[in-house]
Amino acid sequence: MTAVQQVRRPLVGIACSLVSGLYMHHLFSGSPCLFLGLAAGTLSWACRMQDRRGALPAFYLTCVLLAAAAGAIEKIETPASSTLPQAEVLFQEQELIGIVDECPAGSGGETPSSFRCRAEAVRVGAEWYRSDAVLRVYLKNPVETPVYGERWRVKGRYRSYEERRAGLEGFLSATDATRLRAAPLSFRGNCYKARQCASRFLYSGIESFPEQAQLLQALLLGYRKALSSELYQLFASTGTLHIFAISGLHVGVLAAIGIAVLKLIGVPRPAWGLLLIPVLFCYVVSTGMKPSAFRAFTMAAVYFAAPLFGRRPDPVSAIALAAIILLSIHPSQISEPGFLLSFTVVSGIVMVHGYVTHRLTGFSRPGWFLPLAKLSGSRPLGGVVRAVGLLTLTSIAAWLFSAPLTARFFNTLSPVALVGNLAIIPLTFIIVLTGCLALLAAPASFFMTGVFNHANRLFVSLLISTIEILGALPGAYTFVRAPSLSVLAVWYTGLVLLFTGTARLRRSGAGLLLVAVLLWSGGLFRPFSGIEIHREGAEVTIMRISSMEWVLVTDGNAYSTSRTIRRLQREGVNHLQALVVSDRRAEVEAIGKLCRLFAPKQVWMPVGLEGTHLAETPQESGSSVIFSDRPEWKTGNGYLRIANDAY
Repeated sequence: MTAVQQVRRPLVGIACSLVSGLYMHHLFSGSPCLFLGLAAGTLSWACRMQDRRGALPAFYLTCVLLAAAAGAIEKIETPASSTLPQAEVLFQEQELIGIVDECPAGSGGETPSSFRCRAEAVRVGAEWYRSDAVLRVYLKNPVETPVYGERWRVKGRYRSYEERRAGLEGFLSATDATRLRAAPLSFRGNCYKARQCASRFLYSGIESFPEQAQLLQALLLGYRKALSSELYQLFASTGTLHIFAISGLHVGVLAAIGIAVLKLIGVPRPAWGLLLIPVLFCYVVSTGMKPSAFRAFTMAAVYFAAPLFGRRPDPVSAIALAAIILLSIHPSQISEPGFLLSFTVVSGIVMVHGYVTHRLTGFSRPGWFLPLAKLSGSRPLGGVVRAVGLLTLTSIAAWLFSAPLTARFFNTLSPVALVGNLAIIPLTFIIVLTGCLALLAAPASFFMTGVFNHANRLFVSLLISTIEILGALPGAYTFVRAPSLSVLAVWYTGLVLLFTGTARLRRSGAGLLLVAVLLWSGGLFRPFSGIEIHREGAEVTIMRISSMEWVLVTDGNAYSTSRTIRRLQREGVNHLQALVVSDRRAEVEAIGKLCRLFAPKQVWMPVGLEGTHLAETPQESGSSVIFSDRPEWKTGNGYLRIANDAY
């Protein structure tokens, strides 16, 4: 019998304890004093224990209680945090003073249109009150360009989100904005300036191709808001939006280029970390320090710092360390989709790769990366085949671990992502590599920067064409009802047992996966007991007229349309029997988006819109347009008549 070395990973236990404690408070709430008292009692009891085996669970329980206390403290509302919502209710326009808290959205020579703002004071009537709300400010044609760290005074209409989005409580559409104070010198501000300089370099020579240039900005520098709404929706629906998250791919390419330079100048391997870690940290900070980027940086830092301490890097412990640091700084990240997707997917990939590596080679701990030479032997072609196999394995692992969470948060299931990632990931790697080379060439030769940018324009065009083909495939994506927390728990428990357990536990894991699929499938369909009417604001009504047929009545307002789309997605609606436009002032973009996403069979419009672009938009999606002028559209009985006619 071969002895298997036992690997202790205390960081994994601490990370799991933090997650458990934050979720415990998220589900059940509680007083921070209560959690702190229980934690102190548990720690005191653990210190008195003579048995080490009994003290370890007590230590982890203490971590759980401390995490719950941190979550409770994070949720405490202060008078300053409620000032802006009160002003939203009392007055039509709000005025606030705040600090620009990020590099403003925009790229190239475009004027920034929005930025994250940390409010300091809000005017309610004639009085100013302290505030600590975090919101997004939208500016229309600002006279001055906002810069990170500046203090601005803005005035406009504030709207709060139903739920926090990436730590933001709402947004303000500014009608007037004035800079009050210039930005002080700061490390983060200098990183953002370097990012804007890099943005200008990436635009060099391809200014005439805005779509390709904007996608390049989003891929390399994290300017996701530079993408058009249509392109963003296409990547999201095909399950390939993850390529725009600054993650291991970007950090890995930058590190590989850095290693090549260090080898060229003769720097010994143990000293690589002293030079690479600061460079990678600056890159991650300049792109906004998103969870995926910080996780990738932490893993890379552990890998390059390990030789300095005579230790071997461990990817599982590196993932756990990144989670501990992030959750310690921002406990609210535990409920953010970006945090959960990033850590769940990369943990799943490491888990699946470790399982397959062990089955193929017998190695229980292959190190940081799987050595392809051990898999292919002396045959290079075998290495290529297995490299493709590993890419396929990565795509499958990422889909298995991300699909339930994507359905939970975005109500979307994209089977095409399984095949799409096989083409998208290599293309993304080439684009990121070429973009990095363009930036490195910029200080020496603008000509070479332009050459690399033009090469990247072709690669980006190929990427866009591939995504469009994937999005046009039948069944490429579907909107589904979100799985429950119990279904998610069963599914991920099954995956962990399947890829990390013994042979007996693997069989149990496969059984749990089957149970999760059956439970989720049962929740996708609801019995039809009669016509259902759901209201979304004053001007939007959603009706279910049969088990699989829906009717939407809307005024076509862009703001209400975004909420309507989310509601339809939560209900698992993929097709509309009829779309009724109740207002002649409906926005073309809003109606076009509804038609593209839900492909209504009929679109009813008021008389007088014949020949307008608004009437032509549904026809482009294959919908038949009916013109009518029924005054009862805005009455409850009228909705039922429309439903009966459409049915």
